[in-house]
Parts: sequence; C-alpha cells; structure tokens
Amino acid sequence: MRDRGGYRQSALVLGGAQLGGAYGIANSTGGPTDASAAALLHAACDLGITHVDTARAYGESERRIGAAGSGLRAVTKVAPLGAVASCESSLAQAVTASVARSAEHLGGPLTVLLHRAADALAVGGAAWKTLRRYAESGLAERVGVSVQSPAELRAVLRLPGLGYVQLPCNVLDRRWLAPDLADLLAGRPDLVVTVRSVYLQGLLVAGRMVRWPHLDPAARNTVVDTLDRVALELGRADRADLCLAYVLGLPWVTSVVVGADTEGQLRANAMLASRSPLSAAERAHVLSVLPNVPLELLDPSRWTP
Repeated sequence: MRDRGGYRQSALVLGGAQLGGAYGIANSTGGPTDASAAALLHAACDLGITHVDTARAYGESERRIGAAGSGLRAVTKVAPLGAVASCESSLAQAVTASVARSAEHLGGPLTVLLHRAADALAVGGAAWKTLRRYAESGLAERVGVSVQSPAELRAVLRLPGLGYVQLPCNVLDRRWLAPDLADLLAGRPDLVVTVRSVYLQGLLVAGRMVRWPHLDPAARNTVVDTLDRVALELGRADRADLCLAYVLGLPWVTSVVVGADTEGQLRANAMLASRSPLSAAERAHVLSVLPNVPLELLDPSRWTP
C-alpha cells in the first residue's frame, strides 16, 4: 500500500478499459460479459487491490463496475471535451454532466480526471476550474489529469489543486526520466502518479508473438531477447516481472494500471506487483543495455490498424 498525502492506494490498480470491451493489441479473448466482469472485480478486491481505473469513454466499463458492487474505489475520467471546447459555459456544463453520469454508475467517493491535458488547459482552464470544485466540496477524493507526454505533464503540474496524474510509461520509454521532470515530481510528494501502458498494450509480454508497430521483426527480437536476458540476470521471474518492477521502482510512481482479461492474468499481475521493485542500480543497468526505440512505437495513438 502506498500513501500520498493520506490518499492510500495499492501498487496495482485494475485497468477497466477491458471491462468495456476488447482492448489491447494482444487481446485474444474479446470483451467480457457482465458476470465475468463482476467476477474479475471481486477477485481484485480479494487480492488487496484498492482501485479500478475507468472512464466515461470506456463503453460499458463504469456501468459494470458499479453493478458489481465489489468495494473497489473508482478512478474515472470525464468524457473527452474537444467537441465543446469553445467557451467556458459549455465546458463547465460538459464536465458537470459527465461527472454526474459517472456518479450514477459508480457511486462515490470518486477520483475524477480530465481525459486529456488539452481539456484541462482549454479556455483558460475552464474545465479544470469546474472539476476542482468537486475536490474542494469533498464530492471527489482527488481530481487530476490524464496526460500523454512529458510536455503535457509539465503543463498540468502548474494547475492549482492538482492531486492526481496518469501517464504512459514503460521500460522502453526514457522520455519521463528527464532531470527537470524528476525535480518537479520530487517536489510534489502528495501527488498520486499512476502509470498506464506498463506493458505497452501487451506488446512487452507478447514479445515475438505479435507484430510491433513501427519496429521491424529483427529490432523487436533484439528488444525481447535483451529483456529476457536482463530478467534472468536480475532474478526476475520473466519479462513481465522485469517490466513491472522497473516502473514501480521509479521514485515518483505511486501505482500502475494493468488490465486483465481473465482472473488468471489478474492473479499473476498481483503476484508480480507484490514483489520488490528494481533498485536504482538495477534500473540503470536495464537502461544501459536496452536499445532505443522509435517514439512512434511508444505512442499507441500513432499506431495504424
């Protein structure tokens, strides 16, 4: 369990995108039923997981989480606001409507994020001002922003009342290790930082079994072989263990969001998250032997079907 200014969260957060439908490039089971989603949520609670991550944009995810009554606390995201980002009143109304709909499905208290950094910064931060009132009134445990890049993180760290950020990071992604970001995050010990895409939508676990966008098979195999070798050198169970332990070892990380298609996957993820993270020396060794990869691989929004 990790504590950030009284906000307690397990190191592993259950990813809820799968609960709304098939998700991830390596998904092979399709979307869940209501019954299988409920079973997964209850299993997560039994394993000591405290939170499930979801969003208005995740199809049936919020409804299934609320209906399951598992006891997990929810971190959700406001519906993307790009279509209404023209004036302050429309942004405020859209945020209010989205949070109300989430509360109908999920109950409370909630942690609520804006789905995109652009939503937080548009029209003088109108959407952020509206969302912040939920935290000030106690209707939300924390409010925050989901970001896509280090530049977006730098921008949202200036928002007043920011209590939570979610960002994509994995063992191949060195962008988040910039010294200025480390200093900014070190100065915010109460900030919850949750990392998504720790397995790069399953690519790092699937390895050679799937095509990697923007990376030829030979380069992919070099990355996979290097990860396998380092996992063995450092006494990790496998590639998945190494990838999770690397991210959880970063000093500014509170938790990782990892989805699961089956209870078996969930239990395996929980077991790995319970192990000791990599030390600073071990992380440095990993970085010293891993090859660099294209930015296009690290950003799923740039992947083509």
